[in-house]
Amino acid sequence: MEHNKALAADSIDVPQSEIRRRIFGMIWPATIENVLQMLVGIVATGMLGKIGAEAVSAAGLGNRITQLIWCLFSAIGTGATVLIARAFGAQDQQAAQRTAQQSMILALGLVGVMTVIIWFFARPLLVLLFKPQDDLLENAYIFLRIAVWGMPFMAVMQVVGAIMRGAGNTKTPMQIAFFVNIVNVAANYILIYGIFGSPALGMVGAAIAMLISQMVGAGLAIYAITRPLEVIQLSVRAKVETDAKEMKRILDIGIPAAFESLFWQFASIIMMGLIVTFGTNALAAHQLGLNAESLSYMPSAGFGIAATAFVGQSLGAGRLDLARRYVKEINKWGIILTIFTGGLLLLVPVQIMSMLSDEAEVIELGAIYLRLMGLVQIPQLISGILNGAMRGGGDTKAPMYIGGIGLWGIRIPFSFILSQRLGFGIVGVWLAMTLDLAMRFVLTFARYRSGKWKRALINDNQAMSEAC
Repeated sequence: MEHNKALAADSIDVPQSEIRRRIFGMIWPATIENVLQMLVGIVATGMLGKIGAEAVSAAGLGNRITQLIWCLFSAIGTGATVLIARAFGAQDQQAAQRTAQQSMILALGLVGVMTVIIWFFARPLLVLLFKPQDDLLENAYIFLRIAVWGMPFMAVMQVVGAIMRGAGNTKTPMQIAFFVNIVNVAANYILIYGIFGSPALGMVGAAIAMLISQMVGAGLAIYAITRPLEVIQLSVRAKVETDAKEMKRILDIGIPAAFESLFWQFASIIMMGLIVTFGTNALAAHQLGLNAESLSYMPSAGFGIAATAFVGQSLGAGRLDLARRYVKEINKWGIILTIFTGGLLLLVPVQIMSMLSDEAEVIELGAIYLRLMGLVQIPQLISGILNGAMRGGGDTKAPMYIGGIGLWGIRIPFSFILSQRLGFGIVGVWLAMTLDLAMRFVLTFARYRSGKWKRALINDNQAMSEAC
């Protein structure tokens, strides 16, 4: 712990300009990575949108199943990021290496089992969760049976990214996302429309293109994490040894994040089942609107990642004051960015939707969605940053509880009330989503102001001091 104290002493008078430099050094690659990852879906959805609303809807239902599995990986990714950030703040390279190894073992073991299950039970799952019409069910089934094989490759990319972000490296995940996008755009164009001698495969081509790009991304991630120059280096030739205690530490921190994601995904399934009843155009408008909105809120996800990493590193160095300064500065710059990106949703929603669909009703409905979401972009941003800060401090249960209240206490019941009882249709669902995001902002802000995340930092540092 002597080194920890020295690190804290050296960083007492960190200039604000240095804090800003560190934040932007982490945020801009993380922001670009998130934008690039969302562009993968937007490009494919946009190309499918030119084919027809049913292709978009089928891909949306298929992807919703695979997204359920990412909830489980959020436990591993969150736990890995927080523990590795703490280890780096404490200058404990061995602890960081151990966390990275066990995170990868957990992820690969879990994804292998889930991939096989989904492949065998794809049709019953789609029927159970969405009850789509026969034509939509068949197309979604075909898409899912191909897309599911990309899950192991996505798991590798996601966990490697979480490991690197905990160590403060957001540039490498960004570079991987860049190459994944290039491959995805090219493969989609070739396979969906039948270019360069390829047959025009339509929706099936989109699923194959996604799988190819994920394979490339996993290969790049493995190469990156096994490089000798990498701060945390894993070896593919090393003997695989499981460490139950380390896995438990990862999951203790990450499981609340997994439940938070599960709340979201199951709520989304219920919402999707409701939206399907309003017709294919409403479902397509919702799906395209989600993708368009992501260009606004996904940049802010980089700010939440930075908050988690810097608060976690401050924990390792014993610097609560530094953690508060990081959060304040991250919030300031996040709001500045979101004023611009959220403004686009409010000012040019029709133009945005027109780039994704040629169908007038889909464009008109999607523009309503974007205007409503534009109103809550800043509250959504601040909630994401404060949740990231609380996770970095070890308070991962609060975001889980707040997410559950917002989704199950507001979004779902009000969606049914506004859309069916009061007759607002699909717009009623979107109004309920707006209310949910506003309430979550209020609850998150109140929790952060209570200071309980700071006490989590103090308790953890006391335990570390006793151990030393």
